[in-house]
This record gives sequence, C-alpha cells and structure tokens, in this order.
Amino acid sequence: MSDRSAANPLFVAWARFVLKARVPLILVSLAITAWFAWVSYEKLEVNNTTEYFAVGNDGIADRLEEFRDDFGRDDLFAIMVEGDVFSEPFLTRLEALHADLEGFDLDIESRGERRADRMGDKLGIQREVEVDALAGEFDDFGDGGWGSEDDWGDEGGTLVEEVISLVNVRQTVPTVDGIQVQGLLDDPAAKADPAALKAKALADPMIRGNLVGPEGQHTVLLVRTDFMNEDDSARVDEAMEDLARTHSADGFAVSMTGTPHLNKALNSLVVSDMKRLVGVAAIVMILLLVVLFRHPVGVFGPFMVVGMASVWTMGAMALYGAPITLVSNVLPAFLAAVGIGDSIHIQSVFRESRNRGMDTEQAIVAAVGSTGTPVVFTTITTMAGLFSFKFAGTVAIQEMGLFGAFGVGVAMLHSLVFLPAVLSFLREGNLGGGATAEGEREPDLIDRLLDAAMAASATTTGRMRTLGVGAVVVALSIVGMTMLRVYHNPLVWLGSDAESTRGIELMDEKVGGVTSVNVLITSDSEHGVKDQELLAGLDKLDDWVLEWNHPEFGEPIATSTTSLADVVKETNRALHGGDPAFYVVPDDQRATSDALLLFENAGPDQLSRIATADLRKTHFTARVIWLDATGYLPFMDHLMEGVDKFLPDGVDARPTGSILSVVTVVNAILSDLMKSFGAALIAITIMMIVLLRDLRLGLLAMIPNLLPIAFIMGFMGFMGITIDLTNLLIASIVIGIAVDDTIHFLYQFQAAHKATGDVEGAIAHAMEHAGRAMVSTSVVLSAGFGVYLASNLVSMQRFGLLVGFTCVIALVVDLVIAPALLRTMYAPTPPQKDVEHAPVPAA
Repeated sequence: MSDRSAANPLFVAWARFVLKARVPLILVSLAITAWFAWVSYEKLEVNNTTEYFAVGNDGIADRLEEFRDDFGRDDLFAIMVEGDVFSEPFLTRLEALHADLEGFDLDIESRGERRADRMGDKLGIQREVEVDALAGEFDDFGDGGWGSEDDWGDEGGTLVEEVISLVNVRQTVPTVDGIQVQGLLDDPAAKADPAALKAKALADPMIRGNLVGPEGQHTVLLVRTDFMNEDDSARVDEAMEDLARTHSADGFAVSMTGTPHLNKALNSLVVSDMKRLVGVAAIVMILLLVVLFRHPVGVFGPFMVVGMASVWTMGAMALYGAPITLVSNVLPAFLAAVGIGDSIHIQSVFRESRNRGMDTEQAIVAAVGSTGTPVVFTTITTMAGLFSFKFAGTVAIQEMGLFGAFGVGVAMLHSLVFLPAVLSFLREGNLGGGATAEGEREPDLIDRLLDAAMAASATTTGRMRTLGVGAVVVALSIVGMTMLRVYHNPLVWLGSDAESTRGIELMDEKVGGVTSVNVLITSDSEHGVKDQELLAGLDKLDDWVLEWNHPEFGEPIATSTTSLADVVKETNRALHGGDPAFYVVPDDQRATSDALLLFENAGPDQLSRIATADLRKTHFTARVIWLDATGYLPFMDHLMEGVDKFLPDGVDARPTGSILSVVTVVNAILSDLMKSFGAALIAITIMMIVLLRDLRLGLLAMIPNLLPIAFIMGFMGFMGITIDLTNLLIASIVIGIAVDDTIHFLYQFQAAHKATGDVEGAIAHAMEHAGRAMVSTSVVLSAGFGVYLASNLVSMQRFGLLVGFTCVIALVVDLVIAPALLRTMYAPTPPQKDVEHAPVPAA
C-alpha cells in the first residue's frame, strides 16, 4: 500500500491551496489577530461578583434586582476602625472620617448602571419598575431617599448615598410632641460620658454586632453608593481606602473590608494571574517546542497558533460582553496547552515525511492530508466537551464552555492554515529527529517507553493482569467518588495571608457578619406591611435567627438582624418615655399603625431603607459571618422554616441577596457537573462511532477515556479535595482532552487492521506512528497545566495539578489499557499484508 493511501483528498487539496496562498493567508490571520487584540484591550472586563454566577432561569437574579430597585445596594463598602471606640478622641476622629465619606465623590462612567442594564438579555432579568414611578414613591417619604430621580444617572448629588456608623446610627427618642429620630452622637453630651455611651450602645441591637464589637474596641462604617460596574467599583474601593487611611493614627487603625473589597482583590488577582500565566505558559511552550523540534520554524508556528487562538477568544468575549471570571480565567493557558496538540501531530508527520525523502511541499501535503481527519475530529470532541457546559445553570460556566469551544476551533483553523503556511518557509533541513546514515532513527527514551507499554499486555497473563489492575482502580475510584463534597469559599482561594481574607475574618470576629441574607416581604393585606400580626412575626423571627446554632460548629452565625419590627419597637419605647419594657410590638393594630405613622413623619429617609412608600413591601435582613457557601444551606433552611412558622398566611416572603446567589449556584454544582459531563459523554461517544465507523470500536474507545476521569474524581475524594466553581468542570475538560490521543491511536489501529487483519501488527503500527506524538502532547499538556502552579490563587494551582496529573494518567491508559482491550476484543488473525507501508500516520 502506498504511503499516501490514507490521505484525505479534501485535506490534500486544502494543503495545496494553503501553499499557493500562503502569504495572503498569513497576512489576513495577523490582521484579524491585531483587531481582536485591540478589541480585547478596549472592551474586555473582569467580573467575579457572586451574582454573576447566579442561576439565570430560576428567578434568583430577578429577585435580587427587585430588592435593589426597592432598597438600594445590598453590598456595602465597609471600613473597620480599631481603637478605644467610645473615647472622646476616637469619636472625634470617627466623626471626621464619617463626614469625609459622606462628601466622597468620584467621576465614574458607569454610575447608575445596573446589572440588568449590562446583563438583562443574558439572564432574562426584567426591570418592571419604571424610574419615574420609583422616584415618585420615594418622594412620598420626603426629601432625599435613594430612589429620587437624580440618583439614577450622573446628574446631581454625590456618589455616596448613605454612610452608617456610630455617628448617625438610628436613635428613636421621646420628645414633648412625640418622637424624634436622630443619630447616636447628635446629642452633644453623648461623648462626655464614654462609659454611659458604651453601655447604651452595647445594649442596642442596632449597634452591637452590627456597627461595633462586644468589647468596644472595633467599629465599622458602612457606605452605600450608587450602582456601578465592577471596574468602577474597584476604583471607588481604592479611592475610598486611600481617603480612609488619611485618618489613620495611633489608636485609630483603619482598614478596608466588605464584599466590594473582596471582589476587587479577586479581580485584581485574576488579571495579574492571566498576565503571569500567559507569560509562563509562553516560556514553557517555547522550551518544549525547542526540545521537540529543534528549529525556529518548528517553534514559531505552534506558538503563533495558540497565541492567536487566545487573542481571538479574548476578543470574541469582549465583543459578546462576556467578562473574565474565576472560571474563564483558565482559558488562555488552557488554549495554549490544548491547542498546541494539533500542531505537534501535524509537525510530527511533516518531520517523518521529510525523513522519508519528501521535499517541503510534499511533506506538508502528506502531513495535512493524513492528519486532517483526526485533527478535525479531536477538535470537535474537545469542543463537545466544552459545549456541554451549556447545560450548566450559571451564565459564567456557560460562557466558559462557549468561548473555550470557540478558542479550540480557532486553534484548529490556524493549525490547518497558518501552520502549513509557516512550514512552507522551511527550505533546508528538518524539524529535528532526523534519520541516521542508514535511514533508521536511533531508539530513544520514548521508544523504550512505547516498547514497555506494548509488552505489558502482549501475553494472556499480562493482558489479564493489566485489565485486572484497571478494574481495581475503577472500583477504588468509585469508592473515592462517594467521598466528594462541595465547598465554595473565595477566601480559601486567596489564601489565609491575603489582606482581604484577614479583613473579613477580623470583622467577623471583632464586630459582626460582613455579609447578609435578605428576605423580601410583600403583603397585599388591608394593612400591608403595617399588619400587626406580620410585625409581631418578624419580631419572633429575630430571636429565631439570632439564637440558632450552626450544626457544624455549634455557635450562632447571625450577628444582628434588621426589620420593620425594630422601627415599631423603637417608636413604641419612645412613646413610653424610653421605658425598655415597651421595646415590643404593640398588641393591637391601631397602636402599631400609629407608631409607624409617627416614625414615617419623623424619619422618612430611615423608613425608605426598610419599606416602600406604599408600605406594601419590606425586608428582613440578617448579618451573618463568612462561611463557605454550603455552610449557609442549613441556615437558609432554618430561616425559611421560621418565615413559614411566624409570618401570617398571604404574605409573600422570598429569600434574596448575594449569599443566596452563591448558595443557589453551589447547590446546583453537582447537578451541573453531571449534566455537563453526561452531555459531553453522549456527544463524544456518538462522534467516536461516526469517526471510526465501527460501533464496537467506538464504544470500546470510551473506556480509556472514562478511566482517567474516574481515577481523578476518586483521587479527589480520597484526598479530601473538594469540588468548587474552579474545578467543577475538570471531568468535562479532561474527557475532551483525553479523547484526542485515543482518536489518533485507534484511527491508526483501525487503518492498519483493515489493511492487514493482524491485531498485533495494527497495535504495533499505532504505537509506532501515533505513540510518539501522544507522549509529546501529553508532556506538553501536563507542563502547560503545570503553569497554573504560578497562579496567586490556590484554587488555580490545584486545578492545574489535577488536570496535568489526569493527562499523565490518560496517556498511561491509552498506551497500556487500550492495547489490552484491543487484544481482548479482536481475535488474533494471521497477517494478510505487510504493514511496513501501512497508511501514512496521523501522528
């Protein structure tokens, strides 16, 4: 059989076309790459907010936007201050800082921009409340209020809508005419008696665990701003921190904390990681290509292929409006590791063809013609693995799959266009690996490795032993998989020494929870949210939440609560001369309604933060300490159990907030994992059968593809490595990668077996012509994913190690288990033809 009998005529014609138009094709490729690079620089954003990961089709995102429509931002900037909080010097400094924060302003382009404005089409968010209507509602409360018309744009007012601290924390006090709503330090005599002020503050549930710690040594200022995008939020956080630090002094230590500060830290690390990983990946890739091909052309072509694939992918994301997230952050290095595989296979065949005496053009035609089919199919299978992410519930994961598949497809395109065009400039010599004077290549380490793999199952005993070991590994892996658990905590990714981690942990320990859980409450009853039974139920819900101990560590996680019941209780106490005995919700509807009416007249701005103007909607908010997302699941169950138990029938109470977004996503992680992996498995199995045109061989091919995944999942279970958003997709990614080598190996086996009918000869042929490239690509993949060890994020380091390790396992399975399976499934037959000149290799 001639050397070119396996060449696909379509790809032969394509290679000839590329050779004729090589210069225009190179110029067009570079021009498009330059344009995508410009688009990326101008438009690509970073977004790691928890709500970006919110499930887009279950109403969570809609509900969060509704909450923000009615009550403003729930993710507040937080500044913690350490010192003798109730001393007069400290309070004087605190007042100065509070005043500066109230006057804080910054010119930002995205001011007033809502998440619905940026992502409404993606997530199906519908903004049902008109701006003018909102403005009218809040005008009913009096002057100010976050919903005034000017607050929706850049016109009028400052960026800061509200600062909450010990300076102005709400105090409802009695007066001759009724009540007055004022700040804690509005009374000039308050600072004169620090001991009395401290006792008063620490006895107030609005203050203790909310604004000041129980020891009186730490306090926090909470800043609510207008809405903005992530980039501007980071700018505001940085500028606000700079302002706060100008007030830092002995006995007045200032630090920034809060979820916006955490998001800024994550975004900053993602950006720096991308720069670092791309640089390290480039160095590793160049070194490996130098070792493999030992020629500038053999290095330049593959390097440009994966580089252009990454740039095109980032540009496409920018055009689509998809930001870089903790999930898609892996794409550039992922494409570098995966995309280079096609180039290695093509250049390996090109080199072998040159060794057989072909000139450059003939070798390019032979390489593209014989590798074109498996290259296309390996790309399609990898894309199928990534497209399976479409079945995930979160937009961020869906986008990762979409653009990962796009990048892999682009890498294939450049491998079949740009790479052959570059190879055509190699006029003399070869890409390393030349033959000896006798025309034979000297055996090397890879040859010895392949010989050992071939011999492992050459005998019946060896075959049974190999398959037996594989069966034991599968059994142990299944046991390990039962130990897998979900754990999602960005603080772990940052590391315990990170400034953001220390700030959040310090606030949790010394003051109170840094984040919150909200319940959006709507009542269409006669009295709306003024209903006495509803307010009494909210009062009981306070105790229900605050007294609950987490089952894992036996302590409360809620540090304070806020509800409309607090307003009624404060007002009732003030109406009775400040008597603590009357800090209760009145027993009758008339007294309850009167209390709310008095408070509305005395403090309309305060009421606007907790109830809508028509008094039909309110919220219950619990400040909670920072946990991993799964840690909130029992708390959410307990909270909603209390809602069902204490709130009257007919009240619509729905949980919302950033925490719920994360909990919902994490709760769906295993479901997403199974759906995405199941879809990838079905699609790849069908494609293997179609490519190989053999049902038996197509199904057999999936065994060596599934074994590495079972192994790594079992390994994670035994080692206690948890599943989170960063490693959730390992199975789908790995099956897309592992199937590439399997396709090349079985494609060669099938071609030789059909030509000769000899199983042993076909396996030997596949080992000889696909094995070297399989080892090379596996080394490149492992080294490429090893690049993630240079990441600042612990989660990314772990991701790289797991995928790199799995690539090694996949290689072992393909070289050892696959031959054993083929020898078992195919009966040995006498050779019909000499396989020395079997079809031209695909690798």
